[in-house]
Amino acid sequence: MHVNDYMILDGLVQVSILMDRNGQYVYWVEEPRLSKEEESLLLRIRDELGRLMSIKNAPSIYDYSSVKGYVKSITESLIERYAHGISPEVTKKIMYYVLKNTVGLGPIEPLVNDPRIEDVHINGPGRSVYVWHNRYGHIKTNITISDEELSRLVTLLSQRIRKNPSSASPILEGLLMPENFRVEILLRDIASIGPVMTIRKFREVPLTVVDMIKLGTLSSKLAAYLWFMLDHGVSTLIIGPTGAGKTTLLNALLFLVRNGFRIITIEDTRELYLLHDHWVPLVARTSDMPGVANVDLYELVKVSMRLRPDYIVVGELRGEESYVFFQALASGHTGLSTIHAYSAEMAIRRLLSKPMEIPATLLTSLGVIVQINVVAKGDEIMRRVTRVEEVIDIQEDRPVLNRVFEWRRSDDSMVSVNDSVLVSRIIENHALQPNEVKAELDRRERLIELMVKNNVSSPSNVFEIINKYYISPDETINELSESIGEGR
Repeated sequence: MHVNDYMILDGLVQVSILMDRNGQYVYWVEEPRLSKEEESLLLRIRDELGRLMSIKNAPSIYDYSSVKGYVKSITESLIERYAHGISPEVTKKIMYYVLKNTVGLGPIEPLVNDPRIEDVHINGPGRSVYVWHNRYGHIKTNITISDEELSRLVTLLSQRIRKNPSSASPILEGLLMPENFRVEILLRDIASIGPVMTIRKFREVPLTVVDMIKLGTLSSKLAAYLWFMLDHGVSTLIIGPTGAGKTTLLNALLFLVRNGFRIITIEDTRELYLLHDHWVPLVARTSDMPGVANVDLYELVKVSMRLRPDYIVVGELRGEESYVFFQALASGHTGLSTIHAYSAEMAIRRLLSKPMEIPATLLTSLGVIVQINVVAKGDEIMRRVTRVEEVIDIQEDRPVLNRVFEWRRSDDSMVSVNDSVLVSRIIENHALQPNEVKAELDRRERLIELMVKNNVSSPSNVFEIINKYYISPDETINELSESIGEGR
């Protein structure tokens, strides 16, 4: 049964979401068909292309953009030589197959070019490829990969991430640029059905809080609250299971930080993207080569404290770097990070246990815990911030939590549960007036609602308006109001 159809790759490839007899979704790919004459032309061009690339100085595969452009240029000239005057539609089909099978990812090329696909999972040769679809979750595709095709993929991807596949190093991981895909390859030495491969795609343009509000992930009121917390040095931990959108939310919140503050981001693999002038991205480097230092997250968090940051951001807390991170929070730095956990209580247990072993007394330096989850509503998969907790005290070596927001499944809404203790403390510590703080929170919520109504969602536009708000808040709000006719 057909559930959904859409086109990708400039209308060349059709994707159909089907439901089989067992009630399981199937991701079905239909590539463009070639006539016998077109197949002959494609074969001739591929043969000639292979000959030309073997005798000419082709760009290195490491420089993917250049080598792709190089192949495309030669193919265009060969089409002009052998099939002058063919239609643009046929030219597009020929070019698709040439690029797919030379510098592309072969059978999975349609999958990595579908913006709705987040992960591609190859579980060995001759087995169905699976994907994670942003609406339907894990789905089996109609694509299988032969042993030969999979060997080619392993060779191509290992070259592009600059790793050498061998029995001595059976796990290969790295970042594919310029696509910004994270690649994990397990060779047969440890995956008997292998090679096994996962490609995780990261968005070229990160989501903003405006995008996430439009998707229903969080509310304008919650976004205004988190923005206010960041402004007043309250550290934030985002928790949730794999694929829930923790890093996406983290990146979106960072666009609310005023330009000019020094932000140090620390990651295993570069995922965060900011526009701040004073942003310093640090990435861990693993090495087993003699004389080449292994620089892990622990070392990077330590060195970041000597760079005088306003915000220290760790992509994900997993090990001993957590202790240094919490020491930084205790010494007055504002920190943001993520951790795999299904609840605030579980996150705290992880922090207190090995290998993190954070002293319970340091947990009060953490202010807000934001829980984000993948939830099912009918047949659709959605991401929702489900709970927001404040860490307000330590009793018997356990933190006391105050829940301030909660997602309500019945009407898919974010509701306030309790008054914020942290807002009250900010009022007291900064000698602010409660009515002025409430007015400021309302004004920020209003600004965000207007950005949603005006469809101001690109990172650059959100960043520009947020920074303009700091200079002239009322004028910024008035301009956005007038643009949708509310100021008339």
